[in-house]
Amino acid sequence: MDKNSRAGDERPKVVIIGAGFGGLNCARALAGHSVDVSLLDRRNYHVFTPLLYQVATSLLNPSDIAVPVRTLFRHSPNVMFYETEVTGIDFSAMRVHTVEDIDFEYDYLVIASGSTTHFYGNDPLAEQAYGLKDLTEALELRNHIIRCFDHASRLQEQGEKDIALWLTFVAVGGGPTGVEYAGALGELVRLVMVKDYPELPRDRIQIVLVEAGKQLLTGFSDDATDIARTTLNRYDIEVILNDPVKSYEHDTLSLASGKTLTTKTVIWAAGVKASPLAEKLEVEKTHPGRLVVDAFLRLQGQDRVFAIGDIASFTQDEQELPMLASPAIQQGRYVARSILRRVRWKKPKPFHYRDRGMMAVIGRNTGIARMGRFVVNGFVGWLLWLGVHIFFLIGFRNRLSVLLYWAWNYVFYDRPARIVIPRPQRKPRHRKNARRKRQ
Repeated sequence: MDKNSRAGDERPKVVIIGAGFGGLNCARALAGHSVDVSLLDRRNYHVFTPLLYQVATSLLNPSDIAVPVRTLFRHSPNVMFYETEVTGIDFSAMRVHTVEDIDFEYDYLVIASGSTTHFYGNDPLAEQAYGLKDLTEALELRNHIIRCFDHASRLQEQGEKDIALWLTFVAVGGGPTGVEYAGALGELVRLVMVKDYPELPRDRIQIVLVEAGKQLLTGFSDDATDIARTTLNRYDIEVILNDPVKSYEHDTLSLASGKTLTTKTVIWAAGVKASPLAEKLEVEKTHPGRLVVDAFLRLQGQDRVFAIGDIASFTQDEQELPMLASPAIQQGRYVARSILRRVRWKKPKPFHYRDRGMMAVIGRNTGIARMGRFVVNGFVGWLLWLGVHIFFLIGFRNRLSVLLYWAWNYVFYDRPARIVIPRPQRKPRHRKNARRKRQ
């Protein structure tokens, strides 16, 4: 019997690849209906990625922005979650292959495996720079920042003068992620770390934000760049515009203009591309590897296969939808409704994205929110950002915890999650028949 089939049950099988915003919302919309859902992801949790940078800057703990997927479907017997990695899809046989050599048959397939960091083929940069796409990367970056201060402190005690290498932090990418991270790092360094390391001279600490384009926060209002730069300058953050990164080797970041920055820390927030699964599928793609879908979010030539979220390339009003949470959420819910309509022999309606706007917060009391033609800046924009992110967080405990941490930081100028958690070094275990096919 197939892994995801049930004896005596002929209900349609829906397989969803990915438990991000798109896949999770699709599964939740199908919960309780007359379909059997298999939700596959290589991690057993859903992470609220817009707040990853706050984990990386010691404000929040990983459990504050993540929730186990199985917890969300305790009362949904028709939804089963499997922690596994998809290795391929056989469209003709309607089967999904996984790393454990277990196949999942489907009547409807939803590909929502998201995206990964895009280094544009620069291998040395990919090996040395820090990404910010998942909890592992956020924790690794948090550990690294704290260790940089520890190392600089030891050098200072030994009389070494060249400590700038460890106290120069460069964020690359002037979109919401890069700007938000730079602002949060500025708060961490200027308001917290200088108190923990009073022996370090403040004038040796440098934070730089590099953007290849001519302005920050493209897609916001025309004055968003000025607001962002003014706020970042408040934390002594240098902003470099219209200067792409050329290379990063031997602790030296080289820009196209010839300017160089000597640093142990480069945070890459300059681009994303479709997940590696997209490369394995022989279907039409766009740059950077996104799967082309039709008006119903179906793959070309596949009537029962949908692609949503970052991995899908959907064009509306002659523009490709951005790789953001809002399109993924709307697409996930739409595909669920579309599958249910087809199951009930009803004709599905084309997908239409409703732009809810964009938001970014730049340090304390400063936010930018674009909602349609209306733009709100400053303290009001910051409050809107707080409210929207609390609303979309999953779980009451997470909302309460995040609110408490935010309040603590706002009142006491303190970021409590500054514990370095190293990766455990364990000896490899030798298992016999590790890849034995399950019956």
